[in-house]
Order: sequence, then structure tokens, then C-alpha cells
Amino acid sequence: MTDITIDANTPLQHKRKTDWLSLSAKTWFIVTAIGQWLFVAYIAGYYGLRFAEGGVGGFAGTHLANGFIAGDNMGNTALAIHILVAGLIIAAGQMQLIPAIRNTVPRLHRYSGWFFMIASLIVSIAGFFLTWSRERVIGSLIQDIGVSGSGVLVMLFVPIALYCAIKRNFAAHRRWALRLFMVVSAVWFLRLMVYGWFMTTGGIGIDSKTFSGPFLEVVSFAQYLLPLAVLELYFRAQNSISTPYRAIVASVILLFSAAMAIGVFAITSSSWIPKMGM
Repeated sequence: MTDITIDANTPLQHKRKTDWLSLSAKTWFIVTAIGQWLFVAYIAGYYGLRFAEGGVGGFAGTHLANGFIAGDNMGNTALAIHILVAGLIIAAGQMQLIPAIRNTVPRLHRYSGWFFMIASLIVSIAGFFLTWSRERVIGSLIQDIGVSGSGVLVMLFVPIALYCAIKRNFAAHRRWALRLFMVVSAVWFLRLMVYGWFMTTGGIGIDSKTFSGPFLEVVSFAQYLLPLAVLELYFRAQNSISTPYRAIVASVILLFSAAMAIGVFAITSSSWIPKMGM
């Protein structure tokens, strides 16, 4: 959302009223960048080291949903792909959000974009396999359906974003690429939502033993639908000449960013740092 684009036909008065909206988008980007790079560090420092020391077997005892199962070589390989490639996807996704990289190093933007899209498809397929080919250990059917929805959207958004780029419709490409980024980041948003909820409410609506409950069933869909909804509000605000509407959307984005910051702090302090032994 840091890429603030203005239609050439937009009135001049619209162009002069972008400050609050731009500020809210930059705030969202800063919180997202910090949170996602911390996630990358956690994946590398926890799962990466386990994989380096013990291969796929290093994931035993990590208490993941649809996690390591002794003797299930295909499933465990899919698990390793799903986890380790996710870290690379996040890094590539961050590169797509920085206009300076796209403008000054277009080849890096293009190659990292190709990797982001192809790897997102691979990880989504691995996620489908893990979710629907294995016996459910924790969670519920509704949660599985919700999580699978993000994979469906990845498979829908990737070809659309690619088609727009091939047609050199870069304004549409950036919008679809941002939608893709939100959906690919769903697993990260889910973690922020769950840990932020635990910090602020003590975990109302969550059964910690089975990792199920009404709250988790809601966030299994909200992890990508809520970010997408906020993004669509932002797109509409960019093209609006209504100052009150733009101010309202900017406030929504700032509120969303504040909630994300709480989630980042909660999961970093209670899970990521302790698991990395820091």
C-alpha cells in the first residue's frame, strides 16, 4: 500500500489531499515490514536450523498443525517446502512493496516477482496437500475450509497479476499484486490475530488443547478477507475526491496497523524470540 498511484484524470484538488492517506499507508508498510522480517528471522533461526541439523526429521516435535508424521515421507517433504519456501516468499514479497526497487532495479523487481508468484503457487499446493491428505490433529473442518480459501485466491490472483503485467497494464498489475500479497501473507496475519487476541482478551473463544473454537473459525477466513477489505477501501480512497471518506479510510488503516503492531509484539515476545533461544 506504499505505492500511491494517482490517475492522470484525477482532479488537482484530489492530488493535494493525499497526505493522511499516504501517511496511513506508510505506517502500515513499516509495521508490516518489521513484522514480516521478524517472521523470516524466526523461520530461519528455528525451522531453518532444525532442517540444517536433521533434515525433514528436524521438524519432529515442533507442534505444527498437520506437522511432522513419522514415516510419511511425502507429507513431511510437503511440510518442509511449505515452511522453508514461505520465508523466501515473504522476503520476495517485501521487495515488491518498495517502489524504489521497482524504479531503480527493475530486473530485481521482475525476477523476485516471478519467484514470488511461482513459489506462492507451490506453497499453496503443498498447503492443500497437508490440509486434506492427512488426519486432522488439531483445529476443525471449518478452519480447514477457511485456510484453503487463501490457497484458492492465490491460484486466482497469480494469473490475473501476471496477465496484467504481460499486457503492460501496470496500474492494474500493482493492484492485483497487492491483493496477492495480502492473501499470501494470510498465515502471517493469522498468527498476529491469534496472539494479539490472546494478549488482549486471554483467548476468549479458543480451546488451547485442540486449537479450535469460534474465534479460530472466524479468523480462518478473516486472515485474508479482512486485509483484502482494508486494501479495497484504500484503492477506493485513492480515487475519491471526498475528504471525509479519505480521512475515514486513513483512520481505518491506522487502526488496522495498530492492531497488527500489537500482534507483532505479542507473538515476537511470547513465541518467536523464546523459540530461537534469544
